[in-house]
Amino acid sequence: MKKVIIAIMMLAVVLTAGCAGIGSSPTKTVENFASQFDEGNYDTCYDLMSSDYKGETGLADFVDICKDMNPDKYEFIEVTKEYIDEDTAVVDVLVNESSVAIKFSLKNLIEVEPEFEEITKQIELVKQEDEWKITEFPYVLT
Repeated sequence: MKKVIIAIMMLAVVLTAGCAGIGSSPTKTVENFASQFDEGNYDTCYDLMSSDYKGETGLADFVDICKDMNPDKYEFIEVTKEYIDEDTAVVDVLVNESSVAIKFSLKNLIEVEPEFEEITKQIELVKQEDEWKITEFPYVLT
């Protein structure tokens, strides 16, 4: 009987340890925001924002901000690192940032060409009710 109880307890410990990573993580929150934003699910994106952000920005204003974003400014590539310190976190994301280059030539005088550069930006998150929430509007994920 002791062996059965010990086996059940060990199984419970293994299962509990295995499930620890299933919940919310800063990386999952960031990736979820980028995915939902691409699909136009701005209300879902709003749910991923911190309570402080929501206290300052209502849903209607948030949706207006989302709709006013330039879709060509940033292209989300991937999360590169995640730093967690108790109830705060920072996620590094690699993005393509576009800019406009103005070039002068004898043929066309002025040429405007887009330029792209891979850069790393940081997104800050806070843990609220066992879920990671984004503290400021993440322009780089739009």
